[in-house]
Amino acid sequence: MESQQSHGSTSMSKKLRYPPFPVYCYHDEVAPLRTVKYDGPTKGKLFYGCSFWPRTCGFFKWVDEVDDIRDLKSRIVDKNLIIMELEDKLELVKEKVKKLKAKQEKLVDDVAEVGIVATETLFEMKENNTDKKLNVALILSWAFFDVVFMMK
Repeated sequence: MESQQSHGSTSMSKKLRYPPFPVYCYHDEVAPLRTVKYDGPTKGKLFYGCSFWPRTCGFFKWVDEVDDIRDLKSRIVDKNLIIMELEDKLELVKEKVKKLKAKQEKLVDDVAEVGIVATETLFEMKENNTDKKLNVALILSWAFFDVVFMMK
């Protein structure tokens, strides 16, 4: 029972000391909790700084100045804007896909039509080729009969 009370008081002190959610820097990365190490009036004070220190984005907040609700509302607004932009992009992509599908259908129809025309052309060529062969056979048969007739 005693250990539960001490555990409860420990978690209670942590709740008061640190925000219950991660704090993010301007890079949209979790800002690590740091301690001032330089001599001066703020030595030992905790703060959140940019996660890419020493190349920082300029983010800095003292632990006791973190405003949970305002930060969360700000992040929600930012995320909602990103969602709206992505939804707009999604609509544009859907329109492009719709146009591409229509183009694809037209191309499939065009290819089918070209196939039909090519098949018809092949049949015509075969018919013409057959007609030519028949004409040649007819001419040769006339010549044969002519030669046979002249020999008589």
